[in-house]
Amino acid sequence: MKERIVLLGTMDTKGEEFGFIKSLIERNGLRTLVIDVGVIDPPALEPDITRYEVARQAGKDLDVIIRKGPSREIVSRIMAGGAKRILAKLASSEEMDGIISLGGTQGTSLATAVMRSLPVGIPKVMVSTVAAGDTSSLVGFKDITMINAIADIAGLNRVTRKILTEAAGAICGMAKMKIGKKEDKRKLVGITNIGITTRGAMKAKEVFEKAGYATMVFHACGPGGPAMESLMREGQIDGVLDYVTVEVMQEMFDGLLFKKSDRMTVAAEMGIPQIICPGGIDNIFGPRDIIMKHFSGRPVIHHSAVFSNTRATSEELAGLAKEQAKRVSNARGPVEWFVPTKGFCSYTVKGEAFYDPEADKMYINTLTGALRDDIPVHIIDKDINNPEFATQAAERLIELMKK
Repeated sequence: MKERIVLLGTMDTKGEEFGFIKSLIERNGLRTLVIDVGVIDPPALEPDITRYEVARQAGKDLDVIIRKGPSREIVSRIMAGGAKRILAKLASSEEMDGIISLGGTQGTSLATAVMRSLPVGIPKVMVSTVAAGDTSSLVGFKDITMINAIADIAGLNRVTRKILTEAAGAICGMAKMKIGKKEDKRKLVGITNIGITTRGAMKAKEVFEKAGYATMVFHACGPGGPAMESLMREGQIDGVLDYVTVEVMQEMFDGLLFKKSDRMTVAAEMGIPQIICPGGIDNIFGPRDIIMKHFSGRPVIHHSAVFSNTRATSEELAGLAKEQAKRVSNARGPVEWFVPTKGFCSYTVKGEAFYDPEADKMYINTLTGALRDDIPVHIIDKDINNPEFATQAAERLIELMKK
């Protein structure tokens, strides 16, 4: 059967543009399903699923909602909730092969909230007037493709037709593209990593793959760890080597690069086997101007043209150890810590600018005292990039996963 693309949006204010996209998709041999979430005027494009049905799926009567006249934010939340339920059913029964939407600030917020509820792997395209700004709150940790609308979506002209044609081509191409071979059935191990722990993380990756496991490496510079945890909630990650846990340190300093308060809690909550390491925690990093302003007087390494690192103090590492211990305190599955004594990253080994063994020792001592009694801590007399350290951590996770 031909692939089917969902068109989700306000068919009253954007019906003409959605109609144009619909015709392009169908001209390319795909089917469409139009879902209307507009509540102002009658739809300019006849939907397959009406706004009334969307509201019903959220447990609401749209006529009652309109009469009461709540805020646009509340109405948007209701319609997004109904659309999520509709699309969840379509996705679970494999009755949709992609979704496309277009809108301004409100339409983008509504549509991307719905897209974020869908599993990774279902193509998602959002044509938006806010795509040129910070889209992190809109995209989240899902595979949403944002296309800059250039101008407001308020009619068709020779420019907007080109943009919408590109978007239609993108979603058609994504929906038609197949992997071309059987799905990988190997168990999947999530590994966190940053540049200054890469040698160790890649050695661990090699150990897993030689043992028959698939691996997925996440750049733990802010969104990487939470992205891994998002996939855990989808049931896609079978084991975790949390090699780099510096994102918790970043959060404690008010998110110099990123902030998400449930980092390091998902595997514990879900009972997923995990090995945790202190990769990179001896660094606080962020945009160069912020680091230079907030940590004046401390040693600094300019990691790249944009980002700089400073050294975490003993007190900061002690606070981090307590916070990390708290986040795994309710772990339902196996969790163990592997801690190197000779450096948590390439910047903190002997001879490097951030070498401070006393600060690292403070972290280790605080952690062992703060962790739940039944959580093992393996103290290894190596640095985190040493192949022996990485191998021991990976092999132990394999043992836990086999159990």
